[in-house]
Amino acid sequence: MQNLSVLDNERSLLKNKLTIIIPTFNRWEVLAKTLENTLGNNWAGVPVVILDNDSDPAGQELVLDVMAKHTAVPCRIQKNSVNIGGDGNIIRCIEVCETPYVLVLGDDDFLAQDYLEKISYYLMQDQDWGYISFKDRPVEGKDKIYTSPVDMVEACKDWSELLFISTTIFNKKMFCEGMLFAQRAQATHSAHLVGMMKGWEKSVASGGIWNFVLSIRQLVVSGGHARDHRSFELMSIYAGFPMLEFVFQDRRTHYAVRAAIRGATKRMFKPRVLGKEFFYYTLQFGFEVAWRRMLAMRRGLSYSIGWRALFYRAYLPIVVIFAAGVSAFVG
Repeated sequence: MQNLSVLDNERSLLKNKLTIIIPTFNRWEVLAKTLENTLGNNWAGVPVVILDNDSDPAGQELVLDVMAKHTAVPCRIQKNSVNIGGDGNIIRCIEVCETPYVLVLGDDDFLAQDYLEKISYYLMQDQDWGYISFKDRPVEGKDKIYTSPVDMVEACKDWSELLFISTTIFNKKMFCEGMLFAQRAQATHSAHLVGMMKGWEKSVASGGIWNFVLSIRQLVVSGGHARDHRSFELMSIYAGFPMLEFVFQDRRTHYAVRAAIRGATKRMFKPRVLGKEFFYYTLQFGFEVAWRRMLAMRRGLSYSIGWRALFYRAYLPIVVIFAAGVSAFVG
């Protein structure tokens, strides 16, 4: 009986502290699979909100069917009146959240079956968490807790690990202090991290105290199960990262972020894949469009990849020219 009482108390506290919000656009079939996994393991009844970025309603019945199977979990669809962009919708998730903490879950990411136990471990503690970063793969070691996001970024040395929304718990109150900066930073593909770090800067100035944790616990077991590898996403990421050079005025923060971005381009956002994307981009959109985009991107490569930019500034033009030659030969 005592164990049941403890579980009921944990369930009540958790669903009042946390909301899971899933941003989506025109991916009802993909979302239905993710939602089934999320609701099926939601033993605490943590509220789930689907933030629809003005999708075509065709196919929505697949998601409604999943919701009908799990009526014990409060779940609703909230639709934007217009499409505000992918990063805009992520920021909107934090804005519309009505609980102190929010997990913004990608619509093609599968959470671990025990995801609530892992989140509960932190949210049941008497701590004001500014940001909790989980893992997307098994790791060994111990949690690392910091009193500033700058310390956390310096220790992590990998921007991609922090960038993955589905492994992150945000503190709404702190984030909203930096909401304006997040909105301005949408083109950087890092708006949610900018909002978090700027929110901390502003809240600390008014006496706020927060803790930031790099957790060893794996929260996501399958990320991007419906990713389109011909979406040229990496090209957009490389176009956006150099803009971060102008976001953080504090010297230490500036260099911590830059070092973490360069770390991310070694582990996740590898520039050799950028060459592959430019090859297919040239085939699809033609030489002139690809050449203009490549020239613009070359300017910011030193910020993102450091000394390796010397090679890729020469390599990318060759890729575009070669792809244009292939296109002309085949055509």
